[in-house]
Amino acid sequence: MSLKIGVLIKHLPDTNTRIQLKGDAVDEADIKYVVNPYDEFAIEEAVKTKEAWGKEGKPAEVVGICLGPTAAQKSLRDAFAVGVDRGLHIVDNEKRATDSASVSKALANVCAEEKFDLIFAGKQAVDTDAHAVGQMVAERLKMPYMAVVSKCTWSGTDVEVERDIEGGVKEIYKLKLPCMIVANKGLNKMRLASLPGIRAAAKKEIKEIPLPADIKAGTKTSGWSLPAERGKVKMIEGEAPQQAAELARLLHEEAKVI
Repeated sequence: MSLKIGVLIKHLPDTNTRIQLKGDAVDEADIKYVVNPYDEFAIEEAVKTKEAWGKEGKPAEVVGICLGPTAAQKSLRDAFAVGVDRGLHIVDNEKRATDSASVSKALANVCAEEKFDLIFAGKQAVDTDAHAVGQMVAERLKMPYMAVVSKCTWSGTDVEVERDIEGGVKEIYKLKLPCMIVANKGLNKMRLASLPGIRAAAKKEIKEIPLPADIKAGTKTSGWSLPAERGKVKMIEGEAPQQAAELARLLHEEAKVI
């Protein structure tokens, strides 16, 4: 059988970017945008799965799905450079889909039309940290899924996955296709793009899909503000008992928090 793999990709600001405000909005002039780091694990696992199936003589295709403004196509091109075959871009220049519910609805609609056998997604996006979109897409598709996955082992059309839980313990499950796997850090490390891969990426297909009119966020941003500047550090000298007494005095008399 052939395998059709979808991978959800988010285009977002690099965490090293310094956020600045311009009036009552974020100044995007100097913001560097990248593929969400957790989605890199999903991309690499999708490509590895395609390669493994190819070695067994079974065809497989990896399709990237990205929601965002026109500029988000850069993240699809970056994914193409490491092995994703084609891309679907849900165009949202007006930023109408910004919360987990609206984003997952738009992504699920496209995934349903594509009829994927397998979908990979990152555990969370590093801008919102909601840790919800992958699972919500799976629920909308009525597709079995496993989240926080740190290892995948295939046996035919079944996959055994390890997922991390609290206390350093791992759970092991078996999933049958079709299913979704939500990747965690440690699953793999995305390969570097080769020069031939970068050249090929420019020629690969991106299909633009308009965001449906009925999809909009259920939340609205009322304003933005930068955190307050940090105050000066005050060092307290002396032995531990004297330091503790002085700290209590400062918290009470100067900081007025106790």
